[in-house]
Amino acid sequence: MHVLLIALALTLAPTACHAVAADDPPEPVTLEIPNPKAWVGQRLPFFVKVRAPGSFVGATSFSLPQISRAVILQVGTPVVSSEEVGDDSWFVQTHEFALYSQAFGTVEIPAFEVRYANRDGFTGPATDHKQQTSDVSVEIQQPPDYDPNVFLVTAEEIDVQETWDPPPGEAKQGDVIHRTITQKANQVSGMVLAPPPTKVPDGIQAYVKSPQVTDNTERGEFSGERHDTVTYQFKGSGTLTLPAIRYVWWTPDDESYGSKTLPEATYQVAAAPQPQLATVQDPSWPPVAWAAFIIGAVAILIVTQSHRIAVGFRSIKHRLNPPDRFAARKLIQACRTNDARVAETAWNQWLNTQPETVDLSNELSASVLDLHRRLYGQTSGTEPTSETKAQAVLNWNGETLRRAFEQSLQQHGRRNHAPQNCLPPLNPIA
Repeated sequence: MHVLLIALALTLAPTACHAVAADDPPEPVTLEIPNPKAWVGQRLPFFVKVRAPGSFVGATSFSLPQISRAVILQVGTPVVSSEEVGDDSWFVQTHEFALYSQAFGTVEIPAFEVRYANRDGFTGPATDHKQQTSDVSVEIQQPPDYDPNVFLVTAEEIDVQETWDPPPGEAKQGDVIHRTITQKANQVSGMVLAPPPTKVPDGIQAYVKSPQVTDNTERGEFSGERHDTVTYQFKGSGTLTLPAIRYVWWTPDDESYGSKTLPEATYQVAAAPQPQLATVQDPSWPPVAWAAFIIGAVAILIVTQSHRIAVGFRSIKHRLNPPDRFAARKLIQACRTNDARVAETAWNQWLNTQPETVDLSNELSASVLDLHRRLYGQTSGTEPTSETKAQAVLNWNGETLRRAFEQSLQQHGRRNHAPQNCLPPLNPIA
């Protein structure tokens, strides 16, 4: 009896487990690799399936991992389908990718993030999701006699063509030529086709533009195309030869190597002519014409640059004849000629060039006070008339003021010729 029950339980157990599994919701993101084995440089396809219980909104994005000596490319557009799980219907996006590896052995594809959004049914609000794929490992095989330093592509065949502009032949030093190399292959992305070599002989400089890459997917067939443009400039001269380029690929069907060689290109480069030393020749114009030309040029310069010339002269004059010296000379000259009014004007001009706290000697202060009294004040106890004022001005002797002023200059030294700001600060700091 017990044996029958155990046998019945073992018979029913898979069915029960299958029923439970069928009721569970599917994984939202899965990574599938139909064949986890490829050759170096061969396309290894894998697929990422994204599932949601409602319609997708916007584009699905991926944070593809960086793998040493390998590249992952997304192929084509996603395929949208549906899956029935129990009584529920799930929307499914299938995204195709291709791994191309120049490394051999076990290569790990780390888990990477998938971002997408879907609605609840067809009309519900959109919900954003972030999911992670699982990490997987693939096996990359190396062909026999494989050189890891050589960029290898695995394909049935690579069609390699080139054009020259201008074609090989004669050229001149400094000339520029353009070489366009086109590669086409099936089941290979144009991005992973071999780049052109940049090593050139001495006397030639090479410049490589960014490649133009196109991939085509039509009726399940995948092909890639790559256009490289190399610009060469002849720095030297003589016979300069660009070496041949050999493109090699591995054919997995018969496990053999294929190759295509682009022949070398030879140019006969003529040296650039050497510049002749300039020689001094007699002027063809007569002296009178040269003199008129120089006078006219100077006149034009004066007219067009008159403002700058005037500003320059004023600046030079200000530096050579600062205001304090000018006023001092004017004051001394007025004292010598006993001209009270000119002396008073010169004194005020000189005083305005000095700091507010200028230290004046007693003799100088008394002489200036005497000058002011003769010009504006009283000379006796009675109110002076205009005649007495004029007489006082005429009788003024400036020798005392001159002597006191010159002694003051000698005692305190010559002031700095640069003009000083004699006004008090607008906002003094306490």
